[in-house]
Amino acid sequence: MAPRDIFESVWDRIVNPPWYDGDYVSQESPIVIGGCARTGTTLMRVMLDTHPNIYCGPESNLFTPVRIRKTKRMRELSWTFDVPVPRIKGFMKESGCLSVFIEKFFNHLCNTYKKKRWGEKTPTNVLHLDYIFKHFPKAKFIHMIRDGRDVACSLKHFPKRKVVEGKVIPVETNNPLDRCIRRWVHDVNVGRQWMGDPRYIEVKYEDLVMNAEESLRRLFDFLGEPYHEEILRYYEIEGASRDVSKFPQNVEATKPIYSKAIGRWRNEFTEEDKRMFKLLGGDLLMQLGYEEDENW
Repeated sequence: MAPRDIFESVWDRIVNPPWYDGDYVSQESPIVIGGCARTGTTLMRVMLDTHPNIYCGPESNLFTPVRIRKTKRMRELSWTFDVPVPRIKGFMKESGCLSVFIEKFFNHLCNTYKKKRWGEKTPTNVLHLDYIFKHFPKAKFIHMIRDGRDVACSLKHFPKRKVVEGKVIPVETNNPLDRCIRRWVHDVNVGRQWMGDPRYIEVKYEDLVMNAEESLRRLFDFLGEPYHEEILRYYEIEGASRDVSKFPQNVEATKPIYSKAIGRWRNEFTEEDKRMFKLLGGDLLMQLGYEEDENW
């Protein structure tokens, strides 16, 4: 982080702490998507964005502790959502706290795209449900869950792309496997603390891929929205919300559903990798129903 960014962030925390956790409680019912990274959150948000009633664009990070009032963050938000910086600053001046700003910002996007309801997808939303349900008590949360072994394989090489001068180019990444496993276990367990709450639903990536219509019909019943067949043709839609330069790590989410990533661990895990996963994530894998025991 550049010195100017550090200064702005620290100064904002000192001068404006109430702005980030004001008392405003929204009466809207947004759709919030989260889960450990590499679990299909982008595929889910692209499908939701195809629905005629729902706007769900790229990641905003607005529900996370990122200091949105920093100049750099406002520019990033402007670029990601094609909203001019002066308009974003205007929303901030009109908002007494972050939750009001979030409501104004996404209502603007709904009006722009002629949608009735907004959604927000950032994987780490799963770690901030206290804030989300405090300020948006009518929100519906979708927790994306995927076989942790496949997640670990994907996280090991994440990020795999970056944007340079408007072009998406590949990068080589090799993260420690134990860190990837621990991240999956942590994020899933934090989210599952809300099991039983009527605003919470779990959607398995494997179900979304292998039984898409059944999975989506169940989901839209939970959301209180009608199911539309065109959602399965999400990959035919073009527009600003599908600009892959805005989400370069997940360009596959704009393509037709494919199942080749399911069970990739069988080809990528060594025997040592298996032992490590059983030690760190074996119990959770069984809790989620991916295995009955550790004989895999």
